[in-house]
Amino acid sequence: MTTTAHPTAVGADAPEALESRFATCVAAGDLDGIVGLYAADAVVSLPRGREAAGATAIRSAFAAALAAGALGAVGAPAAGVTARAVVTGGLAMTTSTTGDGTVRTQVARRTADDRWVWVRDGSRLRDVEACLPAPSGELAVA
Repeated sequence: MTTTAHPTAVGADAPEALESRFATCVAAGDLDGIVGLYAADAVVSLPRGREAAGATAIRSAFAAALAAGALGAVGAPAAGVTARAVVTGGLAMTTSTTGDGTVRTQVARRTADDRWVWVRDGSRLRDVEACLPAPSGELAVA
């Protein structure tokens, strides 16, 4: 896992570009880049009905997933992945469909500097057990 001295530019130029940026960041182990795709007040669904709310919790969840090697298939820029966005004003619903038919959905919003970031991600980490906090509050790393 790497972090950068100068974090990757926040978000993407278009909501449908968030998916490919995510895959690129995962492939590079770029935790700052991954977190930069989410708004500071974003919420990411975790297994068992849990959620990571806010940048600190999202960073912890993705750090645990990267450390456990659990994002390989989730973030892989595999052939056949399609990304779409339905935009209404400053909000967008983004979806990606993998070759095996898995569909991921997120909600993105336009930032003040005309970039797009995810604000709600209900599917990316939902089945990644490594993201769950241990009973002590620390994230469990498998």
